[in-house]
Amino acid sequence: MQNDSREPREEAADVPFADILKEFEAAGKRRPAGGPRRGTVVGISGDYVLIDFGSKAEGVISSADLLDRDGKLTVKRGDTFDVAITGRNSEGMVTLSRVAGRRPQDWDALTRAFENKEIIAGRVTATVKGGFTVDVGTRAFLPASRSGVRTPPEMEQLVGQEIRCRIIKLDIGDEDVVVDRRSVMEDEARQIRQTTWQEAAARLNPGDRVTGVVTRLADFGAFVELQPGVEGLIHISEMSWTKRVKHPSEVLKEGERVEAVVLKVDVAGSRLSLGLRQVLQNPWDTIKDRYPSGKIVEGKITRLAKFGAFVEVEEGIEGLVHISDFTNEKRIQHPSEIVKPGQVVRAIVLSADSEAKRLKLGMKQLEATPADQFLGQLAVGDHVTGRVVQVERDHVTVQLAEGVEGICRVEQPAASEPSALSRGSLAERLAAAWKGGVKPPETYREGEIRSFTIKAVDAGGKRIELTPS
Repeated sequence: MQNDSREPREEAADVPFADILKEFEAAGKRRPAGGPRRGTVVGISGDYVLIDFGSKAEGVISSADLLDRDGKLTVKRGDTFDVAITGRNSEGMVTLSRVAGRRPQDWDALTRAFENKEIIAGRVTATVKGGFTVDVGTRAFLPASRSGVRTPPEMEQLVGQEIRCRIIKLDIGDEDVVVDRRSVMEDEARQIRQTTWQEAAARLNPGDRVTGVVTRLADFGAFVELQPGVEGLIHISEMSWTKRVKHPSEVLKEGERVEAVVLKVDVAGSRLSLGLRQVLQNPWDTIKDRYPSGKIVEGKITRLAKFGAFVEVEEGIEGLVHISDFTNEKRIQHPSEIVKPGQVVRAIVLSADSEAKRLKLGMKQLEATPADQFLGQLAVGDHVTGRVVQVERDHVTVQLAEGVEGICRVEQPAASEPSALSRGSLAERLAAAWKGGVKPPETYREGEIRSFTIKAVDAGGKRIELTPS
């Protein structure tokens, strides 16, 4: 497509300017050489499809170039579509390729495609220094950096192929056309990912269990590919119920196949949030059943704080021994006076809170005290002596030893049934009491020493019930 460089004849000066302009525009609209041709399928035989493309002889397209994803032929006899000549085979037949898209027919079409950034079809004809030559209706240059291929074998395979590209430079005067294939491939790949993502998002719901492969790790989490084009993020906070994960590599590794739970599907942002810990039951949900109050546990001191020490009773589950629950012997200022990190200790469960994720432990409760020794020597029916330390309406509190107290219930006569003890003179009341076998109510004073009989002993609760001797 060369511009006519001949000088106009002098007699052409009398020709109207409008005619000259019309002739120039017509010359500019001449169809560039090598454009696509309309082909019709006239036969299908084994490895080839026979095409009538308006020439004296038919051409052929390899059947492999016309198969769908399932390996089925996409054309039949009588179908028509644009084709481009790619060469001749060993039998001398013209080889063709199906044109991948619209190919400009003239310079005006090329200009529109350039201005509108349209995707056009072209056929790679040869390799040249720095890239390829491409037939897009005229000869164009495809830089290697914009070809979408990198290695020499890939470059060789690209020659002869129909491609989809976009014009990035157009100079009609110099017939300089430069095309870009890589950006088209990236746009189409992005569109495929978006379509794939939308289809997947329509099927996924929070709570669904999915499996995928860890593709990469970041400081904040791990990316998991569920299928090509669909990737989700497991945030570092969603990797363990109990362990404080500092980096995803502590839990996962690239290439590992994992099971996760869908937490959130953000269709607009094309984001998928996944959880790893949700696959397993939260151990804190059953903490009260597994660690009831009074259960004795054994664990390792993991860390010390001014207010207490943390004890790991199972992997990821820590209980706190408050500084006030270490010992009965003395008051301490810091847990390091009693324990150190790494030390294995025995403790008793004081309480468990699943919602607050707290487990309270005590160590002093397991210490043997004088009260424990005293209670261990008592039995129901034994006679003891103690000092009355408090008098209430219906009971008195008696100190039996250092740190050991007992309760003695005081029986009161029924208010609605006055007895003989409440009528007559004192002599009459005493006589009626002795005759009727009724003993007057006991009277107690704080500080007096009295004798009692053991009625019941609760060693666990350190409680003693007494009756007057």
